[in-house]
Amino acid sequence: MEKHFILMGDIINSRKIDEEQLWTDLNDVINNAKEEFNESILSSLEIKIGDEFQVIMKDINSLLSLLLYLDIYFRYKKINCRFAIGFGDVTGDINYKSAYNMLGMGLTNTNELLNNKKEKYSFFIQDDIYKTILLNTIGILLEDTLSNLTNKQILFLFYKIIQKSNMDELELKMGTGERNLYNYFERSKYNLIRRIFGQISSIFIFDEESLKRKYFNEFKINIGK
Repeated sequence: MEKHFILMGDIINSRKIDEEQLWTDLNDVINNAKEEFNESILSSLEIKIGDEFQVIMKDINSLLSLLLYLDIYFRYKKINCRFAIGFGDVTGDINYKSAYNMLGMGLTNTNELLNNKKEKYSFFIQDDIYKTILLNTIGILLEDTLSNLTNKQILFLFYKIIQKSNMDELELKMGTGERNLYNYFERSKYNLIRRIFGQISSIFIFDEESLKRKYFNEFKINIGK
């Protein structure tokens, strides 16, 4: 049975947020994300019960890009969200229009993870406890890394990731010069996030020889064929 990449999310302490404003912001974020990632979505990115949402993506790279997009967008909206990332079996009708009539261990266990774990980023990899433990460790470190972002740094990430602003546009929007702009890349952890996601992506290269060549090439180590 083919495994799929699953992303689920849940708004933290949603009862403490004005219901009408939360619903407006949540729909704004989800609808913009659907438009942005339209070609990478296999099943509908939609709000399920209350303030939970889920989607099935075509590959790990598009899932991680969507995760970052949603995370930064919610931070910009001052909404705290938890994410569960799964890789596992999905049965039933997988289609872009609806998430209904889908079952499988991948969906079930990812949903249980979302409901039971309290970390911001949680992972479930079906039939691979070692990858699951490794990725959840990375998730804890990623949460700690991003926990101290300032409002200014979040604004920079919003312009960069959500609005896709180029360097000239970033200088204008942030009201700073090129030199200080590079400081934002470091202080906002943008470059670090990209490196972390690159390593996570490598974990899902299932051809061991291809993975070895890709990984060791970075260190200029020739491992042969």
